[in-house]
Amino acid sequence: MNASFHSAKLERWIVPSYLSLSTLKSLQNKFSRQQPFPYLALPDFFLPERATALFHALSAEQFLPQEADLFKFKQTADCASSTNKTLLEFHEFLRSPEFVSYVSFLTFTMLKPNVIDLSATLYEDTDFLLCHDDQLEGRKIAYFYYLSSLKKNDGGNLNLFAVEQGKPAAIAASIIPTFNTFAFFLVSEKSFHEVEEVIRDVQRIAMSGWFHDQ
Repeated sequence: MNASFHSAKLERWIVPSYLSLSTLKSLQNKFSRQQPFPYLALPDFFLPERATALFHALSAEQFLPQEADLFKFKQTADCASSTNKTLLEFHEFLRSPEFVSYVSFLTFTMLKPNVIDLSATLYEDTDFLLCHDDQLEGRKIAYFYYLSSLKKNDGGNLNLFAVEQGKPAAIAASIIPTFNTFAFFLVSEKSFHEVEEVIRDVQRIAMSGWFHDQ
């Protein structure tokens, strides 16, 4: 793996402070020590102009209702099929060998370049996603890029659960959606998480998907 990550492609997207080797090693250590399972939430991660462009690009996308016993929210189609240049560029960047190598380094995993999932979600008042572990063949790192900011009392937090006897127990960590924060966690038999119900008249906008190891 590239030990410096100062490539032109990464520098066109990521805030410079996240590209230094000392920062990367510190984040590696933090990721491995997090509880209840390895995760990171990186605020102000992408260059501000990139974040703003992605937010505006999503305003032209169609969000379709998704509802079942486990969830209720709105979602776009996979961004790989979008006709919006900004979203296509973001998709291409996330699956590029340079960025996949970057995430691989932070998470101590060997991820497969060029193979990702990416769509956008919109949660509004009463929307939710119940507790589950994300395990599906090939999924290795789940990621979330937040394009809106919520307060703790708005709901919509990403809650991570401790596990007792193989089942989710108490909430052990929470990530409050904050604009331009890039978050991710290791998918495993322990990675139980939920998006708690949004309980106010707010919009929770995020782009999310998975990196794969096969």
